[in-house]
Amino acid sequence: MDIKKWIEYHKEYFPVSEGWRSLVTKLCKDIIDIDNTIEVVQVKEKFGGLRFYIYGGNDKVYELIKKAEAESLTICENCGSKENVSTKGDYWLLTLCDKCRNIKEK
Repeated sequence: MDIKKWIEYHKEYFPVSEGWRSLVTKLCKDIIDIDNTIEVVQVKEKFGGLRFYIYGGNDKVYELIKKAEAESLTICENCGSKENVSTKGDYWLLTLCDKCRNIKEK
């Protein structure tokens, strides 16, 4: 899906947890500034981190994606906090702050 249409389509239903919404929104805007013809293929969480797959793009675009994917491991996917964030889990890795992890574990 065209990146501009993808942004519009996912305003209500977001494909990853809300804590990463601002990270993904910024990534999309930064990509559009470089190349607004990018096609978004898939956005998901995998191994506790963001994955952002596209068609097209150049080295600058892929560098932005790599940076955002790495940054996602420092942001609570649930609330967006950057404090006391860790990636761990028994069966499914989640990147959560201590507060959200405590709530999930109860």
